[in-house]
Amino acid sequence: MNEKKPSQSAHNHNHGPEHHGDHQAAALEKLPKAKVAHPSRWSRFGVAILSVIASPSVLILAGFIAMRSLVVEARFIPSGSMLPALQLQDRLLVNKLSYRSRPPERGDVVVFHSPYRFAPMGQGIADPFRGQCVLVSLPGFAQIFRHPKCDAYIKRVVALPGERVSVNPLGQVWINGQPLLEPYVEYICDDPERLCQPLEAQVPAGHVLALGDNRPNSQDGRFWGFLPIDQIIGRAWLRFWPLETSGPLPLPYGTGEDLSELGKPAV
Repeated sequence: MNEKKPSQSAHNHNHGPEHHGDHQAAALEKLPKAKVAHPSRWSRFGVAILSVIASPSVLILAGFIAMRSLVVEARFIPSGSMLPALQLQDRLLVNKLSYRSRPPERGDVVVFHSPYRFAPMGQGIADPFRGQCVLVSLPGFAQIFRHPKCDAYIKRVVALPGERVSVNPLGQVWINGQPLLEPYVEYICDDPERLCQPLEAQVPAGHVLALGDNRPNSQDGRFWGFLPIDQIIGRAWLRFWPLETSGPLPLPYGTGEDLSELGKPAV
């Protein structure tokens, strides 16, 4: 019995699709391949920087710096120059907006930039590098980047622009010939061998006289001169540590009606 050979058409029917697929694959290989876009080195660097900037720790630090620079900041008392009203290591909040709406008043406790910035005592001392004073204000960096022109002082305003002020060797103050009522002063220079630096002058425009309450132990305006108002950082208004004495700082002249007009803060 003769065997029938498979027809050519049947052969093509069985193997045609494989050959067609091979041709299609070869054709696809010849097509230009699309390039995969890879981020450049600078793009990757930018993404890394943005991720760091947007991290919670950096945002918190930026918020802290902004708040401290514009609104309120914490300070501590490093010396006894303001005894007895302020004790060593007291922690205070300084209101930096106080003098946006009014000038300093007599009796205000003010925090201001170091006299090494604006007084003759700072001549010959190199300025801090840009941003150094910001670094000094950050926790843990104060001792590393400390500079005398980055320090802040705290004293009390006793004389205003245009007033004639006199400070005697005991540390007592006269304004325009009248004794200044200072209930916050308990320590005067009553040691004959250690009298205070006297002062007799008129307060220039745009300045105030700032003295420490502890007159025998205060480096203040009697030594380095009058304080430019534009060098005032803010007004100390709240003690938050220690807890037992925390709260707003007491008014320098109380609220009594029998005090002299000179002693009362100017309205």
